[in-house]
Amino acid sequence: MSLEAMVKAVERWIGTAEPNEIQAWYRQRNGSLYNGNFAWCDATITLAAVEAGEYDAVCFGTDFAYTVAHAARFKAAGQWTAMTNGIKASGIRRGDIVFFDWAGTSEIGKIDHVGIVTGVSADYKYVYTVEGNTLNVCARRVRVVQDIAGFGRPKYKPAPRPATSSGSSGSKRPQVSLKALVQAFKVDAPKKGTPVSYAPTKYVEQALVAEKLLAAQYADGHAGTATRSAYALLQHRYGYSGKDADGMPGKASLTRLGKAHGFDVVA
Repeated sequence: MSLEAMVKAVERWIGTAEPNEIQAWYRQRNGSLYNGNFAWCDATITLAAVEAGEYDAVCFGTDFAYTVAHAARFKAAGQWTAMTNGIKASGIRRGDIVFFDWAGTSEIGKIDHVGIVTGVSADYKYVYTVEGNTLNVCARRVRVVQDIAGFGRPKYKPAPRPATSSGSSGSKRPQVSLKALVQAFKVDAPKKGTPVSYAPTKYVEQALVAEKLLAAQYADGHAGTATRSAYALLQHRYGYSGKDADGMPGKASLTRLGKAHGFDVVA
């Protein structure tokens, strides 16, 4: 498993309201103290860590519902960064477990809430997150530095490497030309049955489907408006904004997507 597995495990619960399976799961493990509609933001992180195979990295082998205790555990392990020097200087990044104090302090004892970082804006003004129990649902949020008390950085397992063949006839990873893909996005042929301008576009669309950003019906090789909209959402997830998140593929974002979903990017 890996950092990406952890992010996807939290994202799986987006849209979940209360009462919910997360609370029921946590109650079953931890007893009647958690009867009723208890605050479940950290229970979401705990469940996701179990599902992602990152329970030891994220939770140190302990279930957490109390955010203060969870942040203190990161600090005890030497894996805590207080948000005292701004978003850019702190180095906060995708996969970090981010803790919030609505009063604007960086004191662990005053922490109110927790989520996981999915990206940071290119201008370092915003941190993108997924959080359980935010306005009573699990949802994506955009946070500013004043909200953030600090973050813990789990020691995630490295991402698994794709299997390769040592023989000369072994299979190769698919390749996607950035130049040809950008041209395909500009052509924009959305109608089914019309010629596909660049066949490897489908690899990108299938990756966007796997990221739950594009409906499977649109992964037909045509770089239509749905595909471009989905790619813009991906760019926002990766922390881009403005012209860097207009839905037109760029080398950095496409390479990152390819690494996660089994294709290589060429010029």
